[in-house]
Amino acid sequence: MHALGIGLLWSLPLTLWLKAFFTVALLASLAFYLGRDAWRSFSWSVVAVSLDSECKCGIRTEKGEWLEAKLLASSFVSPYLTVLNVRPHRSRWAQHVIILPDAIDPERFRQLRVLLNWKCRAEDARNTNPIR
Repeated sequence: MHALGIGLLWSLPLTLWLKAFFTVALLASLAFYLGRDAWRSFSWSVVAVSLDSECKCGIRTEKGEWLEAKLLASSFVSPYLTVLNVRPHRSRWAQHVIILPDAIDPERFRQLRVLLNWKCRAEDARNTNPIR
């Protein structure tokens, strides 16, 4: 997507210095997301997730520390992809954990999806106050 963005950027009728500036910004974004999510080379990169039957979530960072986190309702669950959006306690920013079926035991992946779809989604619905 970054390459597509750079390609589209260079097709726009902008000045050369503006195109160069946005190209550098997109390359910096690419390096950041590759380092954090693909290579997990930053100290705050998530390398493991723990989710118990009560939907309490914990994440382990590259440094090896376990942090309690809140599982956000914006998490996505499907048979081919699960994206856990979690916010570590005392943090303003969410972390995103992408889980593909071939990265985990199939039975554990099924149990995770069932837990997220039925238990955690119901917990989230009960804890949400309607806006009046």
